[in-house]
Amino acid sequence: MTDIKGKKELHTARIQKRLRFVRTFIYSRLLIIILLILVQLAFFFIVDLKLEPYTKYFFGGSAAISILFLIYLVNCSSKNEFKIAWLLPVLIVPVFGISLYFLYKTNSFGRRFKKDLIDIKKNSRNLLLDLPETQETYKLYPKIKDISLYLICEGNFPAYTDTAAEYFPSGEAVFPDMLSELKKAQHFIFIEYFIIEPSYMWDEILKILKAKVKAGVDVRVLYDSIGSITFSTRQYEKYLQSIGIKAKIFQPFVPVFDTSLNTRDHRKILDVDGQVAYTGGINISDEYINRKHTRFNYWKDTAIKLKGPAVRTFTVMFLQQWNLANKTTENYEKYVNISYPIEPPQGAVIPYGDDAYNNADIAENVYNYILSKSHNYVHIISPYIIIDDTLLNALIFAAKRNVDVTLLVPKHYDHLITFCVGRTFIKTLIKNGIRVFAYEPGFIHAKVFVSDNNRAAVGSINLDSRSLYHHFECGTLLYDAPVIFDIEKDFLETKEQCTEITMQEYKKTPHIQRIIGWMFRIFSSLL
Repeated sequence: MTDIKGKKELHTARIQKRLRFVRTFIYSRLLIIILLILVQLAFFFIVDLKLEPYTKYFFGGSAAISILFLIYLVNCSSKNEFKIAWLLPVLIVPVFGISLYFLYKTNSFGRRFKKDLIDIKKNSRNLLLDLPETQETYKLYPKIKDISLYLICEGNFPAYTDTAAEYFPSGEAVFPDMLSELKKAQHFIFIEYFIIEPSYMWDEILKILKAKVKAGVDVRVLYDSIGSITFSTRQYEKYLQSIGIKAKIFQPFVPVFDTSLNTRDHRKILDVDGQVAYTGGINISDEYINRKHTRFNYWKDTAIKLKGPAVRTFTVMFLQQWNLANKTTENYEKYVNISYPIEPPQGAVIPYGDDAYNNADIAENVYNYILSKSHNYVHIISPYIIIDDTLLNALIFAAKRNVDVTLLVPKHYDHLITFCVGRTFIKTLIKNGIRVFAYEPGFIHAKVFVSDNNRAAVGSINLDSRSLYHHFECGTLLYDAPVIFDIEKDFLETKEQCTEITMQEYKKTPHIQRIIGWMFRIFSSLL
């Protein structure tokens, strides 16, 4: 019986591994570029065979088109890294490269998506504007007013003073607390995650959700079709709906070329009654609570729990995304206009989000803000280090000001190309006085910034172009809150389990990894 159970678990693990590989492969825009390059090469081969007398005119026309496009690209407002990433496909395979670029920049689905999102945000804007808590924040914490005003203007994300925050250094630490709060739900439960997979973790949550639905609680589950590829079927969506759970797949994946599918819902939000909310790096799958056997011995992740008025922002963010996915409108007021117990100030708390359609780079600007305000240290945990020149220069400038800039990154990879390209950036950081440490026990998936014992950010936002520019993301900015000391304590304890990547250590990187890294760094803004 034990052998049968063991074989079943091994078979399940293999299936999950294949699904992760499929998700990773589909998830990469490089797949689209590679496929289109192969198609064009095949096309050129056919042209060469069938239309040999006319090929000189074809290639001459392609060269002229390429020159005109490059003039356009140099003068457009995109980031330099983005421009460079398009140079190679355009120069090598101009017709398809240019076609792909304009499909990416001007696809009609993306424009409709953007218009719907703007309308949804506009209709819900007054719910979070001019809150008394924000004005109180300016009085109590004047040093946070600059970033608070920025987040209000760009994303309608107010600041709060009377919200308690609790930090969890691992998935297994936060999961029992999540279950406990779910059991207390009386009015609504909102769940939005990039990954929801068949697992003990999901089964335990689902048991509570079923009971809460029977008790009349409004339960909604929103999950990404690529991240949650196992559940990305109409059958499972209908199953959840059949038991009373309002479920929706975000941007269902279809095997048709559409560059807007590159924009995923990478958020992690659990909102209970608008009173308690969780966010961080943790998804709903057993590897995040270290119950599933993987090639990583341990999965290090983090989460933060908010209790109080600041949860209001997560409630609105969820409902905006829900309406966007369902193409509906809904009055949010009954979910937002709720009372909270009066608590003493516990530091400034600003939940915030970002997406590919606001043209504001909110997530990156929050990180840049923390770096620019630092005097003593900036400590960072991130699974991926693929950054643009703006953030790279901010990191280096902080180090040049004698700020202790230290990053904790994984020693082992989950995505090979991303890992290898990241190592090339790490080399640049090390050469400029930034210390980088590799996590030994397993994989590190947390996304944390903490500085000078007075500023921190915890959320779903990686240091790569996907998180910073393409995905729907969320996080929490904290100022002068007691929880910041817990975040720094976890950083220091985690650092003890790491080894420093010096230039001597970097030189030990296998040659194949270094070659892959330098080859694909040109595509860093597309990874």
